[in-house]
Amino acid sequence: MKTSLGHFARRPLSLTFRLTLFISIMAIAAFSVFSWVTIRSVEQHFEEQDINQLQELSATLSRFLGDNNLPEATRIEKVTNAVSQQVNAYLYLENQRHQRLFQSPGGPDFQQIIKQNPTNAVHALTWSEERAQPQSHSGDDSGHEPQSAGYRVMSLPIPTVINGQATHYRMVIALSINFHLHYIQELTRSLSVAALLICLIIVLIVRIAVYQGHAPLRRVSKTIKSITSDNLDVRLQPNEVPIELQQLVVSFNSMIERIEDVFKRQSNFSADIAHEIRTPITNLATQTQIALSQNRSAEDYQEVLYSNLEEYERMAKMVSDMLFLAQADNHLLIPESEIIDLNVEIGKVFEYFEAWAEEKGVTLCLVGNAAPIKGDVLMLRRVINNLLSNAVRYTPQGKCVIVTLSQIVGGVNMSFANPGLDISAEHLPRLFDRFYRVDQSRQRKGEGSGIGLAIVKSIIEAHRGKVTVTSNSGVTEFTVSMPQ
Repeated sequence: MKTSLGHFARRPLSLTFRLTLFISIMAIAAFSVFSWVTIRSVEQHFEEQDINQLQELSATLSRFLGDNNLPEATRIEKVTNAVSQQVNAYLYLENQRHQRLFQSPGGPDFQQIIKQNPTNAVHALTWSEERAQPQSHSGDDSGHEPQSAGYRVMSLPIPTVINGQATHYRMVIALSINFHLHYIQELTRSLSVAALLICLIIVLIVRIAVYQGHAPLRRVSKTIKSITSDNLDVRLQPNEVPIELQQLVVSFNSMIERIEDVFKRQSNFSADIAHEIRTPITNLATQTQIALSQNRSAEDYQEVLYSNLEEYERMAKMVSDMLFLAQADNHLLIPESEIIDLNVEIGKVFEYFEAWAEEKGVTLCLVGNAAPIKGDVLMLRRVINNLLSNAVRYTPQGKCVIVTLSQIVGGVNMSFANPGLDISAEHLPRLFDRFYRVDQSRQRKGEGSGIGLAIVKSIIEAHRGKVTVTSNSGVTEFTVSMPQ
């Protein structure tokens, strides 16, 4: 149970969930950035608007307070009237001796503002404070002052002359920005609600879009699921799937082709080996029945036993060859490493086949030379034996089998060429299959077990070499490439 839970915990997230999550996060992030930029833009616009209003009002009030031709009381009266006509504007005015000359009712705590900003430099700042009770002010369209009141404040000195003496005023102007703050709060709240709804809609739309986008993948999966050993000829169409799945479809078709080829070879192999074994068994049974049908002499029985012995030896060789190929299939074929002179080994095989070649009227020729290589001498001698016997078997009378040795980069080539009927191109890759038959003109007639070329390929691949075959212009040539 722990293993199952551990495996489940390590299971990767589905593509649908990943895409939905990723696209949703990107869309939500984009909308969040857009909302932040919108709110920041509105705040900046209100800030610029408030500062412009403060600058215009301060310029007007500074002109009144700086008029040296008017008495101080008249200046303050003009300033008071000007401020009273402004919506959401509050004024605090003091002289050089920090004596309060005027303060608008209902404004912020100017003493705290002055305390925290004691300099007379001209500057604008944002001031907020908590209110214990709601107040009513003409600057709030709703008729109720929020608990948290916000102001845009400008503090500046006003130089002037009173009674012939140079002095200055300190003027603090506060502009209520509660309306702006309320608008920004409502905008933020509206955008938050909209963001929540849009996020839900985005997740739903992305989920549907991803599900629809995966439809080709589901169709491919359904087709793959329907493939069994009975319909391995089914192929997916690369031009009917999105471009992202084309390589997957091509790879799958290639894999199915290989599997189909293995199944066909396995099926043909079973039929061929049954046929190969049935022939000697039938011969043994027939000869034994004939021998038992009537009394015969000792010489007759001896002849039957010799004939049966040939069939037994043929089956024993076939079984030995099959065991050899089984070792190769399971990577148990490990060749020994010793120095081999291919010229010498081919000469020995020539001597062995010389009598048979003369009987068939075929000449054996060795051309070229090659440096020694490392390998298993018995295995490579078997390769030479199989390829040479195959060449002699299909060479017409009076012709020559040519074995050529040549040096190549990093190794040697050994080719066996024999004249005869051409083999069609579609059959060439299958010649190394076990028991594969091209046609009746190239079919075995009891001389071999039908797996000689398969053994050749296994041995050469065990030596990290390669064997190929060509057939054209009346010449069939097997070429073995071996590393040095």
